[in-house]
Amino acid sequence: MRRCAALIDLNGTLHVEDMAIPKASDALERLRKLRPVKFVTNTTKESINVLYNRITKCGFRISKDEIFTSLVAARQFVEKQDLRPMLLLDGKAMEDFKDVDTSDPNAVVIGLAPSEFHFEKLNDAFKLVLNGELYSGE
Repeated sequence: MRRCAALIDLNGTLHVEDMAIPKASDALERLRKLRPVKFVTNTTKESINVLYNRITKCGFRISKDEIFTSLVAARQFVEKQDLRPMLLLDGKAMEDFKDVDTSDPNAVVIGLAPSEFHFEKLNDAFKLVLNGELYSGE
């Protein structure tokens, strides 16, 4: 069976920050009549809930399960591999890792989080990497 869906980036395609791109909502609704739609983004600065709230406030009709982010992918990988990550993430992104065990880390997840990029945290992350304590993926 042949499947076809549209994968649509969020920021810069549907919206820029808190502003909808003109006519994007109309275009999205026309596209939905033709095929399934999923939304993808590589943003790591905020959680899926923050993104969802922004998009719906811009007037788009979407559901949370239509959104796939790099943080969602990272969490799925962490869970599948039973990892305990050190999280270098912005506070707005942390909720995507709620209930993930971060004690005695054996992995590092890094997102756009300038406030977390200071000597102590980066040094701890580098020590994990240099000491070979991290999951290699092999």
